[in-house]
Amino acid sequence: MLANINRDPAKQPQPWPVADFCFYRDRDSADSSSGIPPAAAAVALSLRHESRCPEILIAVWPAILEAADETTKPPPVRALHTDDGAVWVLAPQMVQGGCRGGLVAVRGAVAGPVLLRELDRPLLTHRLVLPLRHGYGWLEADLWLATAAN
Repeated sequence: MLANINRDPAKQPQPWPVADFCFYRDRDSADSSSGIPPAAAAVALSLRHESRCPEILIAVWPAILEAADETTKPPPVRALHTDDGAVWVLAPQMVQGGCRGGLVAVRGAVAGPVLLRELDRPLLTHRLVLPLRHGYGWLEADLWLATAAN
């Protein structure tokens, strides 16, 4: 506040935004207002083009359109899904011990270990653990999913 009081209007005509004084914020996440990673938005748009888009994504479609970026490269694994289509993990990043889902979409009350297939290579499967969430269906960006014990 004092910085804006003492600023020279000839040199700085606009007041400084409050975000410039937040030292501990992540600039990348602060700039993206939708919270959906661009890779997940690109996968959602490609699924919509192929008529395979999960219905629950309609709830966040404006945020998907806002996060879409034409310069985003497609991820190596576009999506994981269950056979019944109740669980979708868009733009997962597979690492040892699990995966980080770009956007996790769950229709229904599903929790615990689930078997997910890769979209483009359906013979490859992954057993991951979904966290318990209350309600009938949920969406979450950048969620860590651990590998289920066999």
